[in-house]
Amino acid sequence: DVFGKVKDGTFVGDNLATALQRKTGTGAVIDGGIRDFQGIMKLDIVIFCRGVHPTAITDTTLVWINIPVRIGEATVLPGDVVLGTPTGVIFIPPHLVEEVVEKSEEIRLRDRFGKQRLREGRYTPGQIDSKWTEEIERDFKNWLKEIKAKGR
Repeated sequence: DVFGKVKDGTFVGDNLATALQRKTGTGAVIDGGIRDFQGIMKLDIVIFCRGVHPTAITDTTLVWINIPVRIGEATVLPGDVVLGTPTGVIFIPPHLVEEVVEKSEEIRLRDRFGKQRLREGRYTPGQIDSKWTEEIERDFKNWLKEIKAKGR
């Protein structure tokens, strides 16, 4: 946690990113900046950060490792699962991971169904983007059976 500092807050460059790749094989979330962006892009590692700046890090001291930290508006605890996408990062407590995965899969399928039915002209955006009627829920359940039967 570099408290969102980008200029003079570049916690990771391509050397540390290379070490992270070798040690973790995963990546990092930096509430601050990175430098050496072109070198980092060549690595098989994912780094989420606040920005890129050529300056070196200054006025920062590493105090602890594996303690609760604040990243933006989230409190992150050791052991939390990190899910990052191009639109952002979330932190999931380990005891909630299964529930979050199941719910997100349901939402993904509902979105896929809704888009398909909108393309087909079967429902209006107002119907899809509000609480579904019993008819739409039945249609969704039938659609789910169809795609599972097709293995998609």
